[in-house]
Amino acid sequence: MSAMHQDVSLRRRLYTGESVQQARRAVDSLEPDAPPIPSANSPAQQHFEARVLLGLLEFRNVYTRYPLGITAVHPEPDGVALRVESEERAAEILFNLLPTYVSDHEVHGVPGLRITQRDRTAIELRVLGEPTRLRLTGLPARLWRSAIARMLDKWIDPDVKLLCWKSSPKAWTGAERGHQVRWEGPRDDFTQVQQRGAWLGSGLLRRAALLHTVSNTFLLDGYGGTSDVARLVLRSSHVRGQGPGPHNIVAALADPTFGLPLHLTRFRGDTDDTYSGDQQFVLGDVGKTAILDLRATTEGPHSRLQPELWQAILRRLPNSGFANSLSPGTLAVLCGFGAA
Repeated sequence: MSAMHQDVSLRRRLYTGESVQQARRAVDSLEPDAPPIPSANSPAQQHFEARVLLGLLEFRNVYTRYPLGITAVHPEPDGVALRVESEERAAEILFNLLPTYVSDHEVHGVPGLRITQRDRTAIELRVLGEPTRLRLTGLPARLWRSAIARMLDKWIDPDVKLLCWKSSPKAWTGAERGHQVRWEGPRDDFTQVQQRGAWLGSGLLRRAALLHTVSNTFLLDGYGGTSDVARLVLRSSHVRGQGPGPHNIVAALADPTFGLPLHLTRFRGDTDDTYSGDQQFVLGDVGKTAILDLRATTEGPHSRLQPELWQAILRRLPNSGFANSLSPGTLAVLCGFGAA
């Protein structure tokens, strides 16, 4: 392998968390002039991945060793694989993604999503009738079965008819179709804005390891919104005085080769990462289809975070940040300190 090829593989690992061998094989398989981290090859896959990211961000009720409970991601043009940290986190992810009927044609989760394949270390999920694919990996088959059972325990009503993915494994239910028509019709303005900006959520999911490879992040949640532009708000917690700060995430995302087509439009906050304060980084694209709003806080562990887990988090913090990172002070100057 040439030195340049090796450098591409090692840099890709910062974004994906893959093993050296996985990253090398992935780079070897790329077409000439293809980006080192491929984008989703269909709008359906892109939109699906953006929804998966929201599912990972929302309803956080457990602390994990890695942000989002995802240790690595393996992006391919026709799908993405996420390596899950634990059985508990796997159950929570499935609970948030698999569709269940609530009331009045409202469906919790992703309509049409089903478990379509199981093997020794992974399960595969697809939206029926669409070119989408998500693999969840990292657990042996018996723990995936246990995770599904744990997820079912969270569903209070035992009526299987309300579990769309379980009651109708091969076809969309009427509740899912009704939800789609009512809330996600192709002519709906909200839906169109979300679809135009889906590249952002999809691109972030495919680079999820950045949260723990170049920054001292220990917790992440967030939510999506829209007006004329799709907006993704990420709220991140960072360890005080240990490891590189959140501006490294911004620098990595703005990298012209491995990052996303984003530029920093606003920075607010203290320019010293070790200070116990907040920082806000707002990034957008030239076409004004999406906004990323990263709100970072430097703080200590929450009282609900077990001491053993906190020590495990501290042990996995990176020693260095992104190689081409700009300091918060420099970012403040570039954006106009405190500018709206």
